[in-house]
Order: sequence, then C-alpha cells, then structure tokens
Amino acid sequence: MTFSATDAAFEGFRVVRRKPMVLVWWTAAYLAFMALIVLIGIGPIVSLMGAAEALEGVVSPTPEDIAPFMAAWGSLMVLLMPLGLLFGAVLNAAVARSVLEPGKSSFGYLRVGADELRVLAVTVALAVLAMFAFGGMGLAVGVIAGIAAVALGDAGWVVALLAGLGFAVLIAWLAARFSLAVPITMAERKIAVFDSWRVTKGKTLPIIGMAILAFIMTIVVSLLFSFVLFPITIAMGMAGGWEQLAQLEGATPAEIFAAMGPFLAVTVLFQAIGAALQLAVAYAPFSAAYLGIRGASPAAE
Repeated sequence: MTFSATDAAFEGFRVVRRKPMVLVWWTAAYLAFMALIVLIGIGPIVSLMGAAEALEGVVSPTPEDIAPFMAAWGSLMVLLMPLGLLFGAVLNAAVARSVLEPGKSSFGYLRVGADELRVLAVTVALAVLAMFAFGGMGLAVGVIAGIAAVALGDAGWVVALLAGLGFAVLIAWLAARFSLAVPITMAERKIAVFDSWRVTKGKTLPIIGMAILAFIMTIVVSLLFSFVLFPITIAMGMAGGWEQLAQLEGATPAEIFAAMGPFLAVTVLFQAIGAALQLAVAYAPFSAAYLGIRGASPAAE
C-alpha cells in the first residue's frame, strides 16, 4: 500500500459510506456534550451573560467594570476546557478507530478507555508544545519584522511580509510533521508524541496537500448544511418566527428559549449533524495517511 494524498483526503467520506450509523452516534455525542455544557455550566453562563449586559452602554469601561465579566469567563473556561479536551479525545479516537479498526464499529466507534486517555495525553502535550514553540517563534518574527520596518522604511514592510509568510510556512511544516501523533498512538497503543516526526519524514508536502484538500471539503460540507438549513429558517420566519423574535427583545434567556425552542432545536440538530460529518472529513485522512505510509492494512475485527 502506498500513500496517496488525494486518496487519503477522501477517507472521511468513505468512513461514513461504510458505516452510515457513525453519523447518528457522533451527532448524538455532540448533542449530549452540548446538553452537558448547559447542565453543568448554566451557572457560569448566566453570570457571564449578566456581566455582559452590565457592560452594555459603558463607553469607557474601567478594569473594575470588566473584572466581573473576566471572572465569569474564567470560571466558565475552567469548567469547560477539561470537558472539551476529554470530548475531543473521545471523538478523535473514534475517528482514528474507524479507519484503523473498521470492524469495531459498535457504538459508532465511541469508547472511553485507555486509548482515549492516551489520545488525551498526546493532545495536551502537543498543545503545550505548540503554545511554547509557536509563541516563541511568533515573538521572534514580530521583533524581526518590527526592526526591519523601522530600519528599512517602506522596504522593511516587504521584509515583514516575507517574515510573516515564512512563519506561516514553518507552522504548516511543523503541524504536518506532528499530524500523525494520534493515529500512531491509537495504532501502537502507546503515547506517541514525537513518533510522528520520524514517520512523516519525506512526506511533509503530501500531508500538507492532503490537509488542505480535507479543509476545503469541510468548508464545502459546512456550506451544504447552511444551504439545507436556510429554507427551514425562512419557513419558520414566514410562520411568524421573526416577529416573535423581535418581541423578545429584553427577555431573559429562559423566556427566549421557551419561545424559540423549536427553531433552536432544529438549528442545533443540523449543526450537530454537520459537525459530525466535518469531524470525519477533517480527521480520518490522517489515519489513512498513517496506514499508507506504513504500508499497513486496517486491523481485522
């Protein structure tokens, strides 16, 4: 088996074609996650909305004015970030499993176990590395660009632009070199933070091309779901939804939800389905790339 960037880029659609029920399971997972956020985070969310309303009309807010908003935002992030990381690890592991072990399709490949914990550890490690590496490089590029702009005048802006483009290329290259960390972690049952660097050697440009194709297809999926949702939005508006929404100005979130519940439910459902399909389209190619580069075949059931 050889690695074909264009072939791997379409792996997400093949996953859904092989096992259409994964869309149902992943959509249900998104809906459950959003419900959990509302259930657990309702207190901080209400506090955040109250703090935001308090800032309305404040022309020049002081640090004391902003402090309640930032405190509410911080409380919400402390609560939601661990949940988001765990949810992301479960879904990323499910997508990788759908490619690496397609026979294990029960529950839409969703599990909560050792594989997911390893994926979580790898995800956190890569996020920390990216924060320090990209932050440091970004600061260096900014300093160089600033010095060039001051020292060289108009020509300095050309140097600054080239430095920015170089930084973007470097980010893409590094991201490609580490992009197979999750598939390797799933396939080899170990925390593989740096193994991707070795596996992707000499394959960086095809992986970048594959990622660009996958990204374009996620945009297409998003647009298609927007086109599907648009007539529904118009129909609900013609049924009196817009007038009802206009009358809710100044209402509480509970009153808005009670009045617009059906419209919100349809919108959230379509967004969850679209997110589930985008998940497959965006992440499955990297597991296919791993199999192609390794010359391996998916594991038998």
